[in-house]
Amino acid sequence: MNFLHADLKDMSCLITYRMVVPGIYLLAALLAGVSLYLSLGEIDRDIRSIARERGAVLFQLVELTRGWNAAHGGVYVLVNEDNLPNEYLEHPRRDITDQHGRVLTMINPAYMTRQIAELAQKTQGIRLNITSLKPIRPANRPDHWEAETLRLFQHAGLRERMAYFADGGGVFPGPVHRYMAPLMVKQACLECHEKQGYALGDIRGGISVSMPAADLMAIAGERKTQTMLLYFIGFVLISGLGHLVAWRTHHHLALLESVNREQVQTIAARDQELSAAEKERLIADTVFHNAAEAIMVTDRDNRIIRVNPAFSAITGYIPEQVMGRDPHLLKSGRHEPDFFAAMWLQLETQGRWQGEIWNRRGNGEIYIASMSIATIDQASDLGRYVATFTDITRRKEAEEIILRRANFDKLTQLPNRSLFDDRLDSTLASARRHGRSFALLYVDLDWFKGVNDELGHAAGDALLGEVATRMEGCVREADTVGRLGGDEFAVILADLNQAAEAEEIAVRINQALSQPFELAEGQARISASIGIALYPEDGGDEALLKRQADRALYAAKAAGRNGYKMARQLA
Repeated sequence: MNFLHADLKDMSCLITYRMVVPGIYLLAALLAGVSLYLSLGEIDRDIRSIARERGAVLFQLVELTRGWNAAHGGVYVLVNEDNLPNEYLEHPRRDITDQHGRVLTMINPAYMTRQIAELAQKTQGIRLNITSLKPIRPANRPDHWEAETLRLFQHAGLRERMAYFADGGGVFPGPVHRYMAPLMVKQACLECHEKQGYALGDIRGGISVSMPAADLMAIAGERKTQTMLLYFIGFVLISGLGHLVAWRTHHHLALLESVNREQVQTIAARDQELSAAEKERLIADTVFHNAAEAIMVTDRDNRIIRVNPAFSAITGYIPEQVMGRDPHLLKSGRHEPDFFAAMWLQLETQGRWQGEIWNRRGNGEIYIASMSIATIDQASDLGRYVATFTDITRRKEAEEIILRRANFDKLTQLPNRSLFDDRLDSTLASARRHGRSFALLYVDLDWFKGVNDELGHAAGDALLGEVATRMEGCVREADTVGRLGGDEFAVILADLNQAAEAEEIAVRINQALSQPFELAEGQARISASIGIALYPEDGGDEALLKRQADRALYAAKAAGRNGYKMARQLA
């Protein structure tokens, strides 16, 4: 019967091993797949952010040029085949002759925009189109996407729009990013557009920027390929390591089972010679000496009276060093008195305690153990308490590494978007419960793309790490700084007494990030635009606070960058 039981147990271990190994590969594949999906999404968001910023910069440059032209009431240039009079411009002095007899014609903002668009398409392959739902020049009629966007500007309050068309969107033969922002009626514009029914502050049209996306999409494809390769290598390494651990554990268990069988057979051979009490004592003694867990027995005065070899292997103390001493010698100093008070209370009331505890080895090294303590029958002369424990330090370290990788940005060591959102949710719950105020800051780096372009991505990565260090130096210990992705950061300022505290920290961040960055590749300069939303003034829930902070961030960028805006200051 014993041999049959051993064979069945061996078969059970083999079946368990064969179930665990596929489970390891499945879990590793699941983790790698989820992480890869998130990483690929982050790459797409980065590419979209680069395209949006590029379109916004081009729009702002054209808008500044138009503003300059309008502020001067238009400019005059010589009439030639490239500068023919604008047949759509109704102005009493559209064409004049100067004192030298040269014929000049007026270039108004719309005509200048058209010429800039032609030059941009010829030299950069970028299509700029000034358009309106009521265009003066028929050639400026909007296409379907532009018309839809203009209606969103007028009726939905949208202030910019970005889209990607894999088929070119009817603009280019290949993939294209399209960006569009509205043109507002200013005082200088009324001279030409008042008769169309526009008033000061109205949206009279917009400028669309169509940019070939083949280069950016090629970069995205290359990054995605590299990312997938890295995740595949990580999957192979992690699953392979897990397989190795499972195999070694299975092999070790099989060896232990073999030793156990031999011991059982030895005990069975002597059954006829031993009494029932002697047999039980021998089995207990065999288990005591061969157990993989450390075993420690103490008397009624809590003095150690017996330990097994595993105890010495884990703690570093030989039996002679601990006999008659209080287990207090194992204390690490990491637990408060209340921890041990609760342990003793549970032992006295329930007769057992189980948990994790920090202990100290004989050489002073700290380790964490999974321990169980049971109370022995008080009538027994064998002892009062028996404690068993194993060293789980490596397992805890592995869990900590996995947890950190899942919640912290690898490049900056700051909380990633997932952990930052968790902390924001906790801060919001605490603020609601205790009636406190806090601030959410969205921080976007200005000119970061230029660092990547001029000094390379390695320099950009190094700069992001230094940005994280400087930002952490600007906040308090109770606050949270996180990286949301790309050049986007965020800050939670907890327990604010007044809004000025948030503004003061925003100023510190602006000042810190505007200082030069001395990198291995050379000196870099950036700045930061910051949007600030306060709870509960700017929003009572997480989604609204995020929208308000994002809105304030865009207002800071529109105001010239290297500054901050409070959401409550916006109309």
